[in-house]
Amino acid sequence: MPRDDGIIMSWFVKVEGRVYGPYTGAQMRAFIGEGRVAAHSTVSDRREDGFAPAQDIAQLKPWLEEARRRPGEKRPAPSDARTANFIIVAELAAASAAGFEAALSDHGDVEPITPGVWLLRGASSASHLRNELSHLLAREDKLLVVDASRDRTAWFNLGREADERIRNLWGRRV
Repeated sequence: MPRDDGIIMSWFVKVEGRVYGPYTGAQMRAFIGEGRVAAHSTVSDRREDGFAPAQDIAQLKPWLEEARRRPGEKRPAPSDARTANFIIVAELAAASAAGFEAALSDHGDVEPITPGVWLLRGASSASHLRNELSHLLAREDKLLVVDASRDRTAWFNLGREADERIRNLWGRRV
């Protein structure tokens, strides 16, 4: 695997059979911190082969651990965050549910509505919440965050078709 010691290196990420990259070590670390690359994401230092879950690659493990919030540890909201109302929709495996629900309360006042749906009021943004919460999700978990105050949305792991449908619908002019 490539080293992150100043030598130019490349990383590739495979999503739904499509390969993205090359990315530098600094870019990969940022992607992990943002939640764009998760523990279950398949990555390699070669475009053609060698893809494995990020959690199985020694160099990425410390970055994944750094990105994973410790219980009770709150990360600051973005500096431009204002109090807003959010709708959080998540399809979660049983193993993810408890940690996910506990983490929601770290971001503001939370009210469960139905299984997998919460209202949240807090100082954040849709993308910040997505990035913070995505670290807690398992490979098959899905997340949609709607900022009802600012007409914004962010999502994780919904797939290419849902991604396209959301972008098309949210981008329509009224």
